[in-house]
Amino acid sequence: MGVCVQLYFTNLDALSRPLPLSIDGLAVRIVPGALDVGERAGLIDGMPFILMDDGSYDLHLNRFFRACPGMGARSPNTWRSYARDILVWARFLCERRGGKTVWQADRHDVLAFHRARRLSAAPYRISAASWNRSVAALDKLYRWAVEEGIMTSSPFSYSVTLRRTAGTRALLAVTANRSRERAARRHDMRFVNLGSYLLFRDVGLRGRLPDGAEDPTWRGRNGERNALFAELLVTTGLRLSEGGSLLLADLPRKADSGMRSLPFDLPGAVAKGGRPRRIRIPRRVLRLINDYIDLERAISAARSEPIVSNPLWLTPDGEKVVDAMGKRVRVDRLTPGERGRALTGAPGKAQHALLWLTEGGEPVPSATWEAAFRRACARCRRFGIDVNVTPHTLRHTFAVNMLSMLIREQIGVVFDPQDRHGAAYRRILGDPLQKLQHLLGHASVTSTYIYLDSLAEAQELVDAAADRWAEDAAGDAQ
Repeated sequence: MGVCVQLYFTNLDALSRPLPLSIDGLAVRIVPGALDVGERAGLIDGMPFILMDDGSYDLHLNRFFRACPGMGARSPNTWRSYARDILVWARFLCERRGGKTVWQADRHDVLAFHRARRLSAAPYRISAASWNRSVAALDKLYRWAVEEGIMTSSPFSYSVTLRRTAGTRALLAVTANRSRERAARRHDMRFVNLGSYLLFRDVGLRGRLPDGAEDPTWRGRNGERNALFAELLVTTGLRLSEGGSLLLADLPRKADSGMRSLPFDLPGAVAKGGRPRRIRIPRRVLRLINDYIDLERAISAARSEPIVSNPLWLTPDGEKVVDAMGKRVRVDRLTPGERGRALTGAPGKAQHALLWLTEGGEPVPSATWEAAFRRACARCRRFGIDVNVTPHTLRHTFAVNMLSMLIREQIGVVFDPQDRHGAAYRRILGDPLQKLQHLLGHASVTSTYIYLDSLAEAQELVDAAADRWAEDAAGDAQ
C-alpha cells in the first residue's frame, strides 16, 4: 500500500505572484486578489496542511492546525513539529490499522503505535523523548477534537491526581496522559566544541580543506554568507527564526568606542513567546556583516525589483513601515512574515529590508539555512570530520560557552570562605544562570539549568567533591 497522506505547508507568497501555471496544457494565472481571499479564509503563511492520497482535504484535521495559534502554539516551528508527528500517526493508522482515519482511532491503536515506535528493533526504535513529543502533539489534537465535538472521547487514557496549590489549602486536579514515559530524558541538548565548530564553518560552509587551504573542486554557492550566518548564531545565541528575521534597521548603528560587543533589541514579535530581549553582537561579527551588506548583499539586491503583494515601506528613520493605505506601524511590531514584505528605498529602486538575501535578492527561507547546514555536515563527513550541526546546535553552543565564562568570571569575585549561609554559592550559580536566561530569552531560569550538565567546570566540581567525600569517609573509618 502506498503512502496514504502527505504533508504540505501554506505559501501565501505564491498567491501574491502572478506565476503562470499549466493545467492540461492550458496556461492559467492565479486570480488577482487570491491572497486577500486566502487571508480572509484564515490561511496563515507557513501553516501546515495534510492531504490524503486522493487529494481530499480533511476539514477537521486542518482546522486543528489553524486553531493552534489560539491554543498557545504560536511558533511556526511548533506547527511543523505537530504536523510531522500527526502525519506519522495518520500514516500508521492508514497503512497498519486497516485504513483508519485519525478520528477513528482507539486505545488499541495507541498500544499498537507504541509497540511499533518504542518496542521495535533498535534501528527503527525512537527514543522515549521523541515518543513523548509525539504523544504531546496527539494529545493536543484529541483534546481539541473532544472540545469541538468531533469525537466523544480521546483514544488516550488519563490519570488524575490531586495536588495542593502553594500557599493555600485548595486542591487542584492534575490530569496526565498515561502514554507518556517517565524514563524519558527531559532534555536532549546537543552542542559542539570550538574546534568542531570552526571545522564545520570553514570546511563545511566555506568549502575549504581541513588544513585551511582553498579547495579547487569546491562548487558551493553562498559559502561566505552561510558561514557568516552561522557566526551570528554561535556568538549571539539567536534562534534560526530570530536571526533569519533581522532587518537592516535592527542592527546597531553606533559603535561605542572600546566595547568588544554592541547591543541591539530583538523585538517580541520576532522572539519566541513574544519576549523581547537585548542581544549583544561582537564588533568583529558586526564588521563582517557590514562588509556583506556593502558587497554580496548589494549585488543580490540590485539583480531584480522585489515583487511583493501588499508591501510595507520602511520609513527613512527605519522605525516604522507604511502600508498601501498610508497606515504606519512600528517596525518592532512586525511578525517574521510581515518582515518579509518590508521594502526599503523607492519604487523602481526598492529592495527587501531583511538582512539576509538570496542571490536573486529575495529573503532567505529558514529551510534554505537548514539545507545549507545539512550539506555542510555531509561535506565534513567526507573528510572524516564527524559533526552534526543544526542552527539550533549553535544556540546551545553559545549557551554552554557563555555560561562557562560567566561562572569563571563570577567565581573569581564572589568567593568568600567566611560565608556560611550559601549567599556566595547563590551568587556563583544564580547570577550567571539569570544572565544567560536573559540572553537566551527563556521564560524561566529552570529552562537554563540544562546547560549546567554540559559544563566542564560543573563536572570538575562534582569530581572534586566526590574525591573529598572519599577522603573524609576513609578518615572517619580509620
